[in-house]
Amino acid sequence: MLIPMALLVAIYSAVLAGLVLIDVPVLYVALGAVLVLLVQWWSTEAMARRMTRARYVTAEQEPELHAVLDRLCALSDVAKPRLAISPSPAPNAYTVGRSRRSSTIIVTEGLRARLEPGELTAVLAHEIAHIRHKDVAVMTLASSFAIALAAFAKGTGRVAVEAPGLFLEEFPFGLFIGLAMLAGGAAAGLASFLAHLPLRWLSRSRELAADRAAADLLGQPGLLASALLKVHEEDGIPLTDLRRGVPALGLVAGRTKKGRLMATHPHVHVRVRRLMG
Repeated sequence: MLIPMALLVAIYSAVLAGLVLIDVPVLYVALGAVLVLLVQWWSTEAMARRMTRARYVTAEQEPELHAVLDRLCALSDVAKPRLAISPSPAPNAYTVGRSRRSSTIIVTEGLRARLEPGELTAVLAHEIAHIRHKDVAVMTLASSFAIALAAFAKGTGRVAVEAPGLFLEEFPFGLFIGLAMLAGGAAAGLASFLAHLPLRWLSRSRELAADRAAADLLGQPGLLASALLKVHEEDGIPLTDLRRGVPALGLVAGRTKKGRLMATHPHVHVRVRRLMG
């Protein structure tokens, strides 16, 4: 984890230093950074539930899933997370939250329909491992600035495309402002792209660690390997990736053509080989 985290610190520090160099007051830079962290820290879980249309379920509503969680949490010595069910037909599970004591596991209906009870238990063990390893807090904090930079870049690009007249009304000053916004958006987009490289590296390492922890906890690595192969069938991989908008830890990633460097998860065959090796 140290190398990608060090790279992230370097990239984020360069962004903050760049703002100071263009005469943005240090106080404003500091307040903005704190605001970004606070917004991500407190809103991630609500955003994830809204994006997946998940609803909290009680032990009375889902006694079997809660019983599995109770057993896994006791074995892992972690506080029991909240449980939510998403109606999504794509088989997946997500862990979101702020800390080991404030986390939520979201399970999709597609995952429940596709897996056997033992395989589903292994998936929940994988998600519990993320909580035990504090991956939820680490990824939330580590990705906050990258997500904010990407949102800024997308926003400035949308304004430039949809309302170019705003920059031409007060020629030439409006044009200068527009060009400055576009330059800022391009710089933010580049910084976000660079930050996502170590972020994805960090994510892949945490997924492998959670796989191993789940296998060790249950003593049956074949269960998680079987679950991974099932959810990676051609019709099972989700079309969209929740992590594009929020720092969630999912069992599998959405389909992508960006290459291995931008993948949030190792290839399924790598994960299965590590589990069974």
